[in-house]
Amino acid sequence: MQYCELCEVLSRFSSHFAVITRRGKLLAFMNLVFFTCVFAAATASEFLLFPLPYLIESPHIFAGSFPVLLLSIFLFNLAVSAFAVVTLPGFAFFPLSTFFLLYRASFWGLLLSQQPTWNLLVAMPTLVFEGEGYALACLAGTVVGVSWIRPRWICAELGISRAGALVKALKECVVIYFSVVVFLFVAAVIEAATLTMIPM
Repeated sequence: MQYCELCEVLSRFSSHFAVITRRGKLLAFMNLVFFTCVFAAATASEFLLFPLPYLIESPHIFAGSFPVLLLSIFLFNLAVSAFAVVTLPGFAFFPLSTFFLLYRASFWGLLLSQQPTWNLLVAMPTLVFEGEGYALACLAGTVVGVSWIRPRWICAELGISRAGALVKALKECVVIYFSVVVFLFVAAVIEAATLTMIPM
């Protein structure tokens, strides 16, 4: 019985991995866009003639106990920053997911540019995991947005309708969001631990 359960878990993992790898080139592009924009925004801010106001993210207002801070950061990043800001606009018009991914990257770049070197190094693990979560969220929004414009890109099945392609894309979006949840949760754990032990 345990062997069968293990096989089922492995089967689900492999099918999940297959969905991600099928869009591997697009995901690589999203990562390139995000991290390049972070670097570009951080570099550009160094040449501005006036200091930028200190930027602070909403979850930090819940600073206190570690579990509360962790939960507030995770839920904010998942529900607002990833889904509402990055994924959802792409459902209506797929380039908007990439546009808002660039917005998030610019925010990160401006935020990091104001930090001393030590804080910058401490924030890097959070940036890597959170950035990957946003790239996957962008991928999910793009896939759904393209589905009703170009159904054959979603499924090679001949004669597939836009409605059928949209249903398949939404299922794919749910699978992708499993990875989004994992990456953003890990990022939230790192960020909450960092803010608890080393206040920024």
